[in-house]
Amino acid sequence: MEAEVFHKVLQMMDVLCLILEEGVVRFANGKAQTTLGKKLLGQQIKEDLLQSQTPFVKWKSFNIGRYTVCLGTDVSREKSEIQRLKGELEKRREFFATATHEIRSAANSILGYLALFVDEEIKLAHREELAQKAYSAALRLSALVNDLLDYVRIEEGAKELKDEPLKINSMLHEIVEDLKGYAFRKDVELQVPSIGENLTILGEKKAFCRVMRNILDNAIKFTSMKEKGEKRVTVSFSEEEQGISITVHDTGIGIEPEKLPYLFEPFVSYSPGGTGLGLALSKKLMELMQGEIAIRSAGTDKGTTVELWFRRAGVEK
Repeated sequence: MEAEVFHKVLQMMDVLCLILEEGVVRFANGKAQTTLGKKLLGQQIKEDLLQSQTPFVKWKSFNIGRYTVCLGTDVSREKSEIQRLKGELEKRREFFATATHEIRSAANSILGYLALFVDEEIKLAHREELAQKAYSAALRLSALVNDLLDYVRIEEGAKELKDEPLKINSMLHEIVEDLKGYAFRKDVELQVPSIGENLTILGEKKAFCRVMRNILDNAIKFTSMKEKGEKRVTVSFSEEEQGISITVHDTGIGIEPEKLPYLFEPFVSYSPGGTGLGLALSKKLMELMQGEIAIRSAGTDKGTTVELWFRRAGVEK
């Protein structure tokens, strides 16, 4: 009776259990047989080889008379978590190494322009140009640092956004007005249809404007890089019961299909002078607003389409 109860207890244990007699398995509970994947009773097992044969099991053994009891704990989840954390750590190292490089490069540009500016042999007319270049480089550095800080805050869970009703029409009008001059200088036609005054989404104004400005800025920039054909950026809208979609389509240089999966990775940029943080940050901000962002392109010189989806205000979950 006691032996029967003992066997039942061992079968119910959440550990692997083997009982050996001179290296021969006399008992193996269900978990041990499932994990080791074979019939064990009567099999010869070398105790010292158990660990090497089962790398995801941590074994402990002790003797009771002529029997050796081997108890194994499945540590596969722990090892998988360790591997995941190692991967995350490596990503962080790469992130900060690249961030440091980008900041150093921007700072060196500013120092280079200023060094020429104070050179007495440089003519006054050239100094104004150098000062402008140093100022532009400083603005890029400031934008880079701000993007880095926001990205890290979001990654660490330290940045929260307000959840408030936002009227798209007025916000988008401000952004388009700011970018009209840029589009004109780049010889790009910017088409944004009028929308209803009461079309309202849920999100945060600063985050919405940052995402839209980045997407439209990219669209204008990459469209202007096209050598032939029409250069146009078009914004369109579609309403759903639960949300509102904003689509930005350009006729620019497009994106190779194999590059599409990596566009939202930090520091992945396919344009000269780009840091690759804009899209990564935009995706993080969209996620914080419980929205979605997707990018499609048929390939080189076939344009790019960015689709943004926002929750609609006044709709119950």
